[in-house]
Order: sequence, then structure tokens, then C-alpha cells
Amino acid sequence: MGKEIAQAVVKENISCVISTFGMPKNQQRQLITDFAEELLNINNTPRHIFIEEAHEFVPQRVFGALGKCFNAVSNLVVMGRNRGIGVTLINQRAATINKDVLTQIDTLLAFRNIAPQDRKALKEWVEHHAAEGDFEKFMDSLPSLPTGEGWIWSPEFLEIFERIKIRKRNTFHPDREKLDTKFEMPTLTQVDVQAFIEKFQKTTIKKQLRETSLLDEPKPQAAPPEPAIDLVRIRNEYESQLIQKDTEIRKLNSVINNIRNLVGGNNIVTESIPQNHLRPEYTATLEKLGEAPRKIYETLLQHPEGLTRAQLSLMSGYSYKSGHLDRALAKLRTMQLVSKNYPVRVIN
Repeated sequence: MGKEIAQAVVKENISCVISTFGMPKNQQRQLITDFAEELLNINNTPRHIFIEEAHEFVPQRVFGALGKCFNAVSNLVVMGRNRGIGVTLINQRAATINKDVLTQIDTLLAFRNIAPQDRKALKEWVEHHAAEGDFEKFMDSLPSLPTGEGWIWSPEFLEIFERIKIRKRNTFHPDREKLDTKFEMPTLTQVDVQAFIEKFQKTTIKKQLRETSLLDEPKPQAAPPEPAIDLVRIRNEYESQLIQKDTEIRKLNSVINNIRNLVGGNNIVTESIPQNHLRPEYTATLEKLGEAPRKIYETLLQHPEGLTRAQLSLMSGYSYKSGHLDRALAKLRTMQLVSKNYPVRVIN
């Protein structure tokens, strides 16, 4: 639904939170991939995207199926400004975000970081931007910053570098401080988005039904056909089925001919004949000659274009080198039922 969500957000021009909680990792990444690609293509107003747990989508190590998601999100970060899009990447550890993406950000908000790898990643960002400031003071304070305090470093966009303190939130958040016996849910003023939700659901449900061929428009019941019209319809349907069968037969014959060419060569000039059944004057004689001549003759009648010896062996079921095949062909030639030249064919 990533593409459809992006279209709805842009069309209705709303703010929303896309929650991927509980979804498998591959589905999360597919959703964000489709959303990011579509948003970059269609956005036409100033918009800001916050990506929580950014390392899931632009990780330091990109492999396998992650490549498509990485490209979509990194393009949003790098090229989003061309479409009026700003992006904030939120992550607990700087070291797990891809360095090529990390260097593209304009403003850094750094809070308490204990791990040396994360501080090293922040150091690389500062060096990349040639940011001027009290670098040592910044690095030394990172492991011991109190909760809610950090640094903002924006050498080009805001042109500031200072230590800041984030005010306490006004909106509800189930943190340890409020989940107490005296907990009270605050009164929140919310915008009614029910109309948008219903509209979005109807659109997506219709799309899903169309994709699964479950949404069929009711068709008016036709009046019973007149007898004459019905006969015409039946005849047309019968002829249409014959055409379809002929088409299928031609396709199968083409496959069989390819097999024959592989088995018996494709450099033989053949002739076509009109027979498609046993010649009556020879039926009684063939019955007396035995099974092999009859079977070979019947096989040749089904292939008036003629068969090479190898092809005839394959089609009739007799070994290419067997005496049955030689004796049967000899009898048929004596009776002047088949030609003596290759490919073997029935004589008109």
C-alpha cells in the first residue's frame, strides 16, 4: 500500500503517521520503498518526512533485497529538496546509518552517545562538513549528556553550533514517569480524519477487489434469443472452436516438426499428400501383412509430408535399427504403398 498511501497524502495534503509496527522486516521495507519512490515523483507542496529507526532502511551494510529500499530512501534524502521534501533521520546509533547518507544531512542533533563507534561517526560528519566550533567540547560531552540535552550543529543551513535542552513534551507518551498509580490520560484536541479514512479505505478496497477479479459490474440479463439467431450463434461458436483447435494443432505440429528435424535432420525436401485415412483397397491386404506394416502405414498417413527413417522410428515405436522396421518398409515398397526415397511417404 506504500504507493497508494503516498498518493492519498499528497492528494488530501494531510499529516499522518505510517506505523509499521508488527510487520515483518521485508514487508516494512517494501512499504517504505514504494512510499518513498512515489512521494518523490508526485509531491508538489512543502513536506517533511521523519524516518524513525532509520538504520532499518539506510543501513551501513547494504546487501540483497535491501538495495531497493536503500536506493529509494537515500534518493528521498538527497533529491527530496527538488520536490519540496525535507527529511529527518532518527536513530539511536549514528554508526549504524549508512555513511553516504549521513554525510548528506545539513543539520545534526546529537544527544547522549556512549559507544565509541557512534562518536566516531559523528566525528566523520563534522570533518566532512568542515564545521567550525569547539569540537573537543562537543565530543567530550557526548557520553555524559543528561536526558533531554544535546547539541545542534548546522554549519550551513542554520549557521549555529550550541548545546540545547529539549522542553518536556505536552502530548501523551507512555513513559515510565507517567505510568504510575496517579496516571491520568490528558485531554487531546484531535482533528476529525474519519472522512479521509473512509475514503481511503473505499479506494484501496476497490483496487484490491479489481486486482483479484472480485469486482464485476452487474450485467443486464439478455432476452432469450430467437431460434434462428440461436442457431447462428451456435454455428459461430462451433466454427470459432474449430479455428482455435486448428491453431492449437498447428502449434503442436510445429513443435513436433522441430523435434523431427532434431532427430532426423532438417535438410529434406518433403511433399504433401491429401490422404488422412487408410486407402480402402489396401486395408484387407495390410491386415494380412501383420501389425508392423499396418502401423507404419497408418503413421505415414498421419504425416503426409513424409518422415525420415529416424522420425518414422520415433513415431511408430520401432527401433531405428530393428529388422521389424526394415521388413515392414520392404513389404510396403513392394506393394507400392510408400516411396523408396527418403523421407518415406505414402505414394499418391
